[in-house]
Amino acid sequence: MMLLQGYRKLAALILVIALFLCGMTPVLAHDMYLGGSKWAFGKDRILSTIELDPALFQEIKGIKELGYDLDKLTDDQLREMTTEVIQPYIDEKLSVSINDRSYPEKVVKIEREGTLWKIWLRISDLDFDWQENKVKIAYHLLFDETNNQHANLGYIYYTDADDDSVQAVFDKTQPDLQYIFDANNSVWEFSDKTAAFLSDIATFVGLGIKHILTGYDHVAFLLALIVIGLSAREAIKIITSFTVAHSITLLLAAMHIVNLNAKFVESVIALSICYIAAENLLSKEVNYRWLVTFMFGLVHGFGFASVLQEYVADKSNLVRSVVSFNVGVELGQLSILLITLPLLYLIKKKFSLRRVTVVTSAAIFIVGFIWFVDRLFDLQLVPF
Repeated sequence: MMLLQGYRKLAALILVIALFLCGMTPVLAHDMYLGGSKWAFGKDRILSTIELDPALFQEIKGIKELGYDLDKLTDDQLREMTTEVIQPYIDEKLSVSINDRSYPEKVVKIEREGTLWKIWLRISDLDFDWQENKVKIAYHLLFDETNNQHANLGYIYYTDADDDSVQAVFDKTQPDLQYIFDANNSVWEFSDKTAAFLSDIATFVGLGIKHILTGYDHVAFLLALIVIGLSAREAIKIITSFTVAHSITLLLAAMHIVNLNAKFVESVIALSICYIAAENLLSKEVNYRWLVTFMFGLVHGFGFASVLQEYVADKSNLVRSVVSFNVGVELGQLSILLITLPLLYLIKKKFSLRRVTVVTSAAIFIVGFIWFVDRLFDLQLVPF
């Protein structure tokens, strides 16, 4: 009876922790509201375009109120939407300053091209050497409308191409700089390529940290790995093998050398969680966990790639982006270690290690199995 009560107390504690984690807003990179922006910096002007998916474009405050069918806009309706909604919205949510002087963005036109809506902007009458000036772009579009889930991939091109040829520059040349705008990184400041290079690295490190900390399936996998009572040295060895493995497949997938079906990858990730949890439950002694982790880490890498591919502009910055992203993932994993290992140590002072392993692994197995069924059959019943 006392043994049963002990398990009930431990299960209740695990449930409280799980409910706390689930109460955190899931910001999975698999489900971001992504957009793009491209900026052509010439000697006397800046031409830029903001590119949004139709579902995201119609979330702009004021568009729905017009009641227009966006697939069948007349010229008059397009002009009204430009002047009455888009220009005021840009004035409020987007600003560009050079050497601390603000310059207004003029909405030149709005067009639907393929699957994207494009908002073309222009700043005129400039006279600068773009390598020697302090530039600040403050981007606040769509954060309120998406509960801060929107991310915009910003690319800078140093070119004097005119209005008719700038699109070809965007399509066929590599950007000079890039940045990821999101709710926590809404201001991009740069003055030369060296500073922007360092900023680019910091951006991808931050993206890796954010992805691992808010990717609940990856966190569950890591927790299942270490709940058996590993030493700090063993835990670091296992997590490092996981990082090395997913780095390999992430790079291969980002370069489009190897591509796997996303549904298959996400399902196998869930299955990997079930396997590790089941091994914890059924095996009295777990050997070669670092090797098993490495094998499953290869699959998790393809899951990470679905995120990173959206952020990498071209192959010239691919290695830098992957390395920076993985540094962030490793830092995120180490932060999970710093939290969970002391927590497990405190729990083990009250409950036996085996009891902690059994209850935690059982809970992780159930969650992993739910994810597996949901992803395999595309039920979309689980919000994260």
